[in-house]
Amino acid sequence: MPTDADSKSRATKGAALAMETRAALYAGSIAKYGATTPQVSLPGNEVGIPASMAEGYYTKALTAAQAIISGSAGAYALYNSKPNLSENFEALFYDKANNPEAIFVEDYKVGGGKTHYFTGWNQPRFGAEEEEGGRINPSLQLVQSFELLDGTYAPLANEVGGNPVYYDNIGDIFQGRDARLAGTVILPGTTFKSKPVDIWAGIVLADGSIVSGDSRGQEKTLPGGTEQVQVVGFDGPIDGLEFTAQSGFYIRKYQDPNTGSGRRGTQSDVWFIRYRFGEVLLNAAEAAFELGQPDVAAGYLNQVRARAGITTPLTGGDVDFDRIAHERYVELAFEGLHFFDLKRWRLAHIVLDGNPISEAEVTQNIGEATKRETQPYSIWPYKYHNPGDPNDGKYLYKILRLSRITGADRFQFGNYYSEIGQDLINNNPKLVRNPNQ
Repeated sequence: MPTDADSKSRATKGAALAMETRAALYAGSIAKYGATTPQVSLPGNEVGIPASMAEGYYTKALTAAQAIISGSAGAYALYNSKPNLSENFEALFYDKANNPEAIFVEDYKVGGGKTHYFTGWNQPRFGAEEEEGGRINPSLQLVQSFELLDGTYAPLANEVGGNPVYYDNIGDIFQGRDARLAGTVILPGTTFKSKPVDIWAGIVLADGSIVSGDSRGQEKTLPGGTEQVQVVGFDGPIDGLEFTAQSGFYIRKYQDPNTGSGRRGTQSDVWFIRYRFGEVLLNAAEAAFELGQPDVAAGYLNQVRARAGITTPLTGGDVDFDRIAHERYVELAFEGLHFFDLKRWRLAHIVLDGNPISEAEVTQNIGEATKRETQPYSIWPYKYHNPGDPNDGKYLYKILRLSRITGADRFQFGNYYSEIGQDLINNNPKLVRNPNQ
């Protein structure tokens, strides 16, 4: 295969090695962690991988990753083209002209017969080219998982001692965090296509009551006022009003900033990256950790974290399984890998155990791989109205679980393997049904 880092949508040596490191890593983790779920097995060993093979697969994963990292498969590297670290991470996913990080992609071409409508489906509604979008709303749990720049975990500071924290600017609550946050998520107070998003949920009065609306940008007269004023953002959020920022956020990753990308008649040709150098570094880190090489793992993790602006490097002593899982969670969000990470680590039935979670649980144990994620929580910004008070006109945030979130995600043991259809078993009676199905 050609050693050509400039070829992104054709098979290359780099693409083959990237596939190998991912496949071997998955095999190694199934071999190691499969032992923790004896319920997911069959007496004839038709599923699973023997634990004795874990080290061999982790070695293959690390070797393949290091071949890419060394440059023997082509000149791949982390994308570092913009001085603003959040804008840099955002651009990684749409910049086709100068992108050494993309290894293998599914490409598109406006005017070339292949486009997609991801931006149209997910752009902020207010001022959108088709006045539609907002389908993916990142959860509070994901947003608060992005560390502070010193490498520590902290929930968003919406309260201290039960009292609200007031912010001069709506986006101040997100300051000082991992740059990947603003590169992954459209936050209140930011822009998309140079237009400010208008995400705020209502006005809090001095007595704690809330004035809001049931339509975007609605106006009302406040107590003691004589004129109508806007009481909710044009992007919402409004509980139950679909396609507004229900969680308080929109997705930014893979959104196309070009004019026309949110228009049905034009659409977008942003590529979807199937393998990239950032994942290769994380694969190498995980494989090295599992092989008892924490210092090597820390070196690979630090490359990814430094690009995100994290100022405190990890040492080998800092690297544990939780750290490996966390770094994949924030770096690879919305890239189609997290669910399969939970499956290969045999954690899906623990993280998605079918039980509701409380607000207190949401803000605890950030960074733990086994933290339950059965229900998405939201955090909404409000304006404070109390003329004469020093906090008048400032912003505060409230955490909530939306009224339509009545169930809790449950991953059953039978979900670890795909179902073999009864028609296939009828055609071949030697096939064995997968476990728990």
